[in-house]
Amino acid sequence: MMEPKGDKKGIKVGKRFLCFTLMNLVLLTSSAGRVLAGQSDASRSAMVLFGMPSVKEIRQNRNLKTDECFQKYLKAIPAKSFLLSAAAPSGPEATLNYRCRNLEEQIVIFMGEKTRDDAKAFSQAVALCTEWEGMSGNPLIETNFADNWLEKRPLTPIAPFLHLFNAHKLRAGYETAIAGQEKGLWPVLAVRYKESLEKAMSSGNPLIICIAKDMEAQPYVYLEGYGRP
Repeated sequence: MMEPKGDKKGIKVGKRFLCFTLMNLVLLTSSAGRVLAGQSDASRSAMVLFGMPSVKEIRQNRNLKTDECFQKYLKAIPAKSFLLSAAAPSGPEATLNYRCRNLEEQIVIFMGEKTRDDAKAFSQAVALCTEWEGMSGNPLIETNFADNWLEKRPLTPIAPFLHLFNAHKLRAGYETAIAGQEKGLWPVLAVRYKESLEKAMSSGNPLIICIAKDMEAQPYVYLEGYGRP
């Protein structure tokens, strides 16, 4: 039975409200900045798939000055892109808006301007959280939405990016599941992560392959110390 559109909208707003509430609690702590982005400061995958650190921040990293893949990525960004001009967000609502816009622009950079409509539709519909709060359910909300999107739109031109998007959320879910001793969950997420990563890698898109390899090479993408899937 199909859910009424109004109910779907209400569910999405409810999820985002929950994320806002959780983020407000995080921002009250002195460690908020560290908690917001657990990924390595030099991680290209964190920049693309989480939105933090920003492109403006990571492009200053000297270790990436000679990185061929990263330099190709920078050349693909238009001079007037939001990614190069946006100010750092302040507060949970601004952070969420930033992540949604960042996601749209990243999809377009990787998949081409011709995919703008699909990129915008997905980024505005997906229920992103500003912080996952160390719970496996939060990144899985995002990846399950992407799975449903792909199921309903098997020919969407942004599919390769969504497989990369899913791999990132599943890796985060894997780490939080181990941290939370969810023994029945983390093995499943490990398999799903590998499947999504393989789909992204098989796309033939050089930039997607670059970010997929970067993510796989990272010791963690969200919570440190729980190993790779």
